[in-house]
Amino acid sequence: MVVKSFIMFLAKCGVIVSLCTLGVLILPLIAQDSSVLGAVLGGLIVSNLLMLIVFYKDKAYAKQNKERVSERTLVLLSALALHCSTHLVMHFTHHKTNKVSFQLKLLLAISIQVLVSTIWFVQVYI
Repeated sequence: MVVKSFIMFLAKCGVIVSLCTLGVLILPLIAQDSSVLGAVLGGLIVSNLLMLIVFYKDKAYAKQNKERVSERTLVLLSALALHCSTHLVMHFTHHKTNKVSFQLKLLLAISIQVLVSTIWFVQVYI
């Protein structure tokens, strides 16, 4: 229980750091062209809604013993949505919250996002 909670905490911290870094990187683009903000927000809204639908469908399939959505697909959708609402969706749907192997895969994906964001930030600002 403690390990699972610690993994979730690390993942949430990683999402916050990564989103802050990406936000700082996107600010200069928004200053040049305000339509970038609409495109970014629109893309995030669509990808997060898609993630919610797929998590909900997978949960429904699990209850009905139907063919499931792969964890790889769930992690990739989460990455596409920049992990913005992944944990919220997981708790809202009560799905994949107890599976430590999925949490570790998600933490790895978030760590890669933090690394890429940091490298991009360093190249732009340093």
